[in-house]
Amino acid sequence: MFRRKWRKRAKRNALMLGLVGMVMLTGCTTVRETMGQLQIYGNNELIAQSGDRYSYNFREGEAHSEGTELGFKQFTGKHTLWTVDAPENSQLTFHLDLGIDNGKCKLVHVMPGGDVVKLADAKSGAGVITVELPEGENTIKLIGKKAYGNLKVEFSDKGTAQVHAASSEDRAIE
Repeated sequence: MFRRKWRKRAKRNALMLGLVGMVMLTGCTTVRETMGQLQIYGNNELIAQSGDRYSYNFREGEAHSEGTELGFKQFTGKHTLWTVDAPENSQLTFHLDLGIDNGKCKLVHVMPGGDVVKLADAKSGAGVITVELPEGENTIKLIGKKAYGNLKVEFSDKGTAQVHAASSEDRAIE
């Protein structure tokens, strides 16, 4: 009788230990990914790398070749919105409205050589932006760190450049 109770307890304890171990492993992976995303905001080397790494708690809207209207909550990481192919040195002009309620967020231009230029952040807000595009493939990315806000962009003059919205295959797992 005593052995049966002991075996039942041992099985139950082993099962509980296994479940706790699985939860911890799953939780650690999520924390590690989030920590990597948090490190992106202030690191131009990570921003310039190809590929995206981001998460949104809530997102409404998509980027299009004409611009975007995007609302978001708890955005962290880097999200490529557009690739801009410039067959020669050119300019890109657009009207920007970036409103940040909480956290940090900025819009950056990554040049073909990997240099990163900040176009706007929470302090700059709204206005007309003209970007000098060197020849080659340029990217415009949204970078955030626990950001809540919205972004509105309307391209007005593309010059000789071709603007392409980043395709869903290029995006990170949300």
